[in-house]
Amino acid sequence: MRKRILTTILIILGALLPGTSALAAPEDEEASTGTTEETTQDAGGYDIGYTGPIDYVTGAPLQEDDGSSEGAIVHIADGVNYDRYSQQYMYSVGNSRVLCSVADGMIVTDGVVLSKDGEMNLAVYKDGEPMTEIPSKITDVANYVVTTWTDNSKTQLLSFQIVNSTTGRLTQYNLPSGFVVKNVQKDGQTLSHGNSSVEFKDEGEYIVDYICSASSVDYTLKVRIDHTPPKISFIGLDENDEARGPVTIDGVSEGDSVSIIYGEEEEVTLDDENQVSETGYYHVVITDAAGNSIEKDFRILLYLNFNATLFIVFFVLVVAGVIIALKVSRKRLRVR
Repeated sequence: MRKRILTTILIILGALLPGTSALAAPEDEEASTGTTEETTQDAGGYDIGYTGPIDYVTGAPLQEDDGSSEGAIVHIADGVNYDRYSQQYMYSVGNSRVLCSVADGMIVTDGVVLSKDGEMNLAVYKDGEPMTEIPSKITDVANYVVTTWTDNSKTQLLSFQIVNSTTGRLTQYNLPSGFVVKNVQKDGQTLSHGNSSVEFKDEGEYIVDYICSASSVDYTLKVRIDHTPPKISFIGLDENDEARGPVTIDGVSEGDSVSIIYGEEEEVTLDDENQVSETGYYHVVITDAAGNSIEKDFRILLYLNFNATLFIVFFVLVVAGVIIALKVSRKRLRVR
């Protein structure tokens, strides 16, 4: 009987001992871990003094790396890096940098953010003309080239192009160096494509997905290609592009831009009836929203329009009045 009681007590104690050890474990763990500061420094291998960009999923610092896809700063080419934190490409110029939201050779439909970090000479050319002021965000449709220079040399850092979402400016997209085409669709149909270029010869809706091999960052270009120039008629011209009266420019649509040079360099505009009427030579350029344009040169010969007729009549009346006045004056002199 006593043996049974002792055996029962030992079984109960055996069941309680593991629970007692588990409750005591935190005290032993705290003793073996060290101070709170040491635990913070060692946990996950992260330095508590780090103040740079972090991965918002893991909380890990994004450090500069040698070109792998895990670091914050990714090497793209000599003197060019990509910052995952700011999502900008960095072009080194000595101890300074140019920061840009696009890579060299990229085509976009949105604005481009551009800035410099440090002291340097910087110029931006828009369609070949230098910009007097460089905005922090460039939005106008054009080709852009960014350059820097010293007393001894001039260097092109990058170029890029901004186009409208509907454009006729593109016939081909040669991707920036180090970028690869992933997929191309036209009017919803997948097209065969090369690795580094896309053809835009046919009109339609294009979606081009491509990727930067070094950073693994994806990009998409969505454009509607329109290569058809505006349909314009010049009413009043003969087969020699000459007119003996006003010339009407018909077919101008909303969104079209009209440039009219009269004579050598004077810029004029259409009247309310879309006409030009002054005698002389004209050079007309009409460009639609997609960037397609037509040009026309013509001449309006001397003719008697309504204004000219009024002027001649007025002139004749003035001359006649002067003659009559002179005759009257002579008669009065004779009578005396």
